[in-house]
Amino acid sequence: MNRTNKQITYAFVDSANIVYRNSDKSPWKIDLKKLIKYLSERFGASHVFFYGGLDKNNAVQVRLYNKMMTWGYIMRLNPVKHFVDERGERYTKADVDSRMTFEMMKLLTEYDRAVVMTGDGDFYWVLEHLMQCKKHVWLLASPNKTAKELKRLVGGDFSNLDNLRTQLEFNYQQ
Repeated sequence: MNRTNKQITYAFVDSANIVYRNSDKSPWKIDLKKLIKYLSERFGASHVFFYGGLDKNNAVQVRLYNKMMTWGYIMRLNPVKHFVDERGERYTKADVDSRMTFEMMKLLTEYDRAVVMTGDGDFYWVLEHLMQCKKHVWLLASPNKTAKELKRLVGGDFSNLDNLRTQLEFNYQQ
């Protein structure tokens, strides 16, 4: 492939911090089919990596993830772990942050630009490194759920995900 003319863009989606946003003040559900189309059309993303947890006993989730693959997502799924907190409330974790960071670094020579969908401050160091390696980095997230350090780091390349609600919101009437 002749890379002199075309900038290659990869997108990295942290599902825990972006897709599952029920704790937001004004929660809305992202239509994942619309999202991949948006990332492709707006940023020219040729690869969209989706990092999330997989509960094999959750048939609805398994069907969704299978459908997402047909839409073009590259699925990076970690097994979900179940926990009980000190109040006796159950919660789940998939711990995808380190995998997403690792793959952003591992694939570094394959892309020129990165669209990163997370608000998690743990990604500061990898984003800083990408920028030091002359990668163009866009950050898409909800401002209230995004570490200030990340917004400062990317500056004008931060996009408020909530401003895209009309384009990306899941329509339950479909």
